[in-house]
Amino acid sequence: MNLSLLIVVPLITAVAVAFCRNMGGIRWVSLAGVSVQLLLSFGLLALYWKERAAGNGATMLFEYSHAWFPSWNIRYHVGVDGISVAMILLTAMIMEAAILVSWSIKPMGKEYFILLHVLSAGAYGFFLSLDLFTLFFFL
Repeated sequence: MNLSLLIVVPLITAVAVAFCRNMGGIRWVSLAGVSVQLLLSFGLLALYWKERAAGNGATMLFEYSHAWFPSWNIRYHVGVDGISVAMILLTAMIMEAAILVSWSIKPMGKEYFILLHVLSAGAYGFFLSLDLFTLFFFL
């Protein structure tokens, strides 16, 4: 599974919210975005269980590494283990609840929902990171 989708989907949702004109559209776009995140996290859980049931005993699964700044040995390195899968699923559920609970926000609603999606991208990136620089970047 491409773990970067869990980081990209909230950012795309934040950009889509920025282009919405009324609060109804903002709310529904936000709900759709976090629902996609929830589905992705359940899909990640299912794939994780499938890999473990197949006997894959690697410490980290679905690893991806890309050099950001090779001269400083800074890499975009993501992957999951059992705890991070649980934390990603928990983040997805909390974000779904956060959108539903804040459904009636009126003042500065667009800004609130944009920042909420940026926050979720940071939380996903934090739980996916395997490199110290990447961890602090998303923190």
